[in-house]
Amino acid sequence: MKQITKGLVGLILLGTLASPLCASVQKDRIFPNYTGIKAQTNSESIEMNEYPSRYSTQVSTRVNHNIYILGMNHNWYRVSVNGKEGWVSKDTLSVADEGIIPYSKVLGEEIVEYGKLFIGTPYVWGGNDLRNGVDCSGLTKKVFEGFDINISRLSYTQVNDGKKVSKSELRPGDLVFFDTSGENNGNISHVGIYAGNDLFLHADCTKGVTISSLSNAYYARNYVTGSRILSDRS
Repeated sequence: MKQITKGLVGLILLGTLASPLCASVQKDRIFPNYTGIKAQTNSESIEMNEYPSRYSTQVSTRVNHNIYILGMNHNWYRVSVNGKEGWVSKDTLSVADEGIIPYSKVLGEEIVEYGKLFIGTPYVWGGNDLRNGVDCSGLTKKVFEGFDINISRLSYTQVNDGKKVSKSELRPGDLVFFDTSGENNGNISHVGIYAGNDLFLHADCTKGVTISSLSNAYYARNYVTGSRILSDRS
């Protein structure tokens, strides 16, 4: 009986705590759906991006109803406006308590986090085993396969699997390509996954799967381009 009472108290408390977060409860759900925290803006319209980046597609929409913040990602809020979801810069909105807004990972970040699980896997030329051995393009292909995203097998073909992006526009989950043949002529011979903050995940021929910096003199000298496999909506 004590256990049942304790459980009921827990559910009552959960409902009480959820109310300020604009939660709604469906008949067939024990736990509330999170519908966001109300935010304020002085504008009649708001600029929403499809991805938390100033380089992503932007859509302007009139604010006819409440703005709800669903999550945040660095300097961006994920919002719902008039039934549409998107991302807005934090300086666009005011909110009473940012501390209760959950962090919203995007697919690119999830891909990077998954890839990091295999740091230390040895380099094996032609390898396709994330635990026992991979080469650079084997790593990228297998990591993306973990999210049901199919890319080609070789680094010099993977560069054509997505949309070319400049170095300044890179975001987590993008592929980065290098010419490591000795003199950078723009040929592709190495690939990694951009991890944010100037870092990338790759299979190094001596260290195995590791994290390196794009600012490292060797990689800065041999960098060729970036390619975006994921869409803005990912």
